[in-house]
Amino acid sequence: MAQETRKPNRRQMQAAQTRRDIILAATELFTERGYARTSVADIAARASVSVQTIYSSVGSKAQLITAMLDEVDEIAGIPELARKGAQATDPREIIGYQARITRQLNERCRAILAGLRSAAHVDADIATAYAGGIARHLAGARFTVGRLQAVGALRPGLDADTAAAAVAVISSIDAYVQFVTEHGWDYDRCEAWVRQTLEELLLARLVSE
Repeated sequence: MAQETRKPNRRQMQAAQTRRDIILAATELFTERGYARTSVADIAARASVSVQTIYSSVGSKAQLITAMLDEVDEIAGIPELARKGAQATDPREIIGYQARITRQLNERCRAILAGLRSAAHVDADIATAYAGGIARHLAGARFTVGRLQAVGALRPGLDADTAAAAVAVISSIDAYVQFVTEHGWDYDRCEAWVRQTLEELLLARLVSE
């Protein structure tokens, strides 16, 4: 008999929201003041919680940076999308999950991503964290290309490294920022463009027709 999945109770949901509020507060302050000039007390005041709540919910100030990246993954629903992408065998579906992951990252986590992206230019610690996020993105691109190879759908003559680099650039946060803020595209249009462009670039002619 399959084990029943329990839904989170009210206390768990409140704890998750508190953690999210702390991370958002830290992101805002790190952006405004820099990592070194932001204290745990400052974050607690911005999030309207006690200092002890920060330590019990997230951890030290240094751990907040890692928590930002983990929280982004959860908010964007990446673990579930990645699981489905790993199980997919249809090439277009595999690419579709890649496009959806980037769309949900930008649509749901814009404030956190903008904070990290901005602060990375002026704070070495956050720059390291942001670089970690970029590395995760490239790893996801490589995974998508690997899945296409596994089902025999990658276009002949296109090597995996080149394909992964193209996926990473086309589905990057920077691309979404430009589409949305500079060109006024909505997220549906962005996702559709990313998906169609990757299909045309990556898939063998037999698959794309």
